[in-house]
Amino acid sequence: MTRFGYFASLEEFSPTECLEQAVLAEQTGFDSVWVNDHFHPWFDHHSDGTPANGGNCWSWLPAALERTDEIEIGTGVTAILNRYHPANVAHRLATLLELASDRVFLGIGTGEALNERPLGNPWPAYGERARRTAEAIRIIRTLFEEEFVDYDGQFWSLDGANLYTGPNDAPPIHIAGGGPTTARMAGDLGDGFVTVYEDTETVTEELFPAVERGVEKSDRNESLTDVEKTVHIHCSYAQTEQQAVEPCLPWRLTLLPMVFEQNVADPRYLQAHGDLLSTEVLKDAFVITTDPEDLLAVTEEYVECGFDHIVFQSSSPDQTAFCEVVAEEVMPSFT
Repeated sequence: MTRFGYFASLEEFSPTECLEQAVLAEQTGFDSVWVNDHFHPWFDHHSDGTPANGGNCWSWLPAALERTDEIEIGTGVTAILNRYHPANVAHRLATLLELASDRVFLGIGTGEALNERPLGNPWPAYGERARRTAEAIRIIRTLFEEEFVDYDGQFWSLDGANLYTGPNDAPPIHIAGGGPTTARMAGDLGDGFVTVYEDTETVTEELFPAVERGVEKSDRNESLTDVEKTVHIHCSYAQTEQQAVEPCLPWRLTLLPMVFEQNVADPRYLQAHGDLLSTEVLKDAFVITTDPEDLLAVTEEYVECGFDHIVFQSSSPDQTAFCEVVAEEVMPSFT
């Protein structure tokens, strides 16, 4: 059965609004809530000139878990490079799991400069970021499984570190990426693989085979079906096209490869470059619609491609209307 997730964007919405959205997501039948873990937001201001938001997900998560009953909640995604030690992330996860058993997951990726440069940290090349991510995952799992851990790795060390509170198993770890290296890492070290909305040919010919190669290497996963496959789809639903387009405009910068690859962390600079892209480019990349059939069609496309979990990041001006239309017009086809 297909699972559905809701993305609570602490960049686009205030922490209070995101809490309300988490409750709404659970009430309308979503299975999960994903929340971004960024120091700086991607953009500086909304299309109406009001400032962007920049809430801290680790402060927000306990409140979201307390206000909901069953829905799973986790990061989408955390980068463990310089600003976090993996043991600190494990410590936070263990505490959250004590508060809400079986409802917490970790999404992890190789990160962006906007998380590191504002804190004075270097922005490593991709190869190092991937190695740091893999080592961080191993440290987190070891801390949950063993006691008083000594570790001397390439990037981090532990000296008798012990998690006194929390379960004996790490929460599900979903590894995010858009290329074969992270896809292979997900098959090897992860419980899930997460990628963003893109053409299904890339998924079936490059990404899923890379996950399978990771599975073949893994001592955790026995087959591709052991690894949950999640796609993140940015969308906006409204009564008119203009109403649907308007809140998506600041996100145009995420369509530029340079914002992920270059050592740039100023949201003002990033947004200025994104604003050079046309609205038509945005409409081609996101699911911006007035018709519920478009949400159903994109879901069908990715379920048929092999994804188990569909996560919607909704910039819709009316989140209640969006959640209700997904619950009534989309979810019933995949139960």
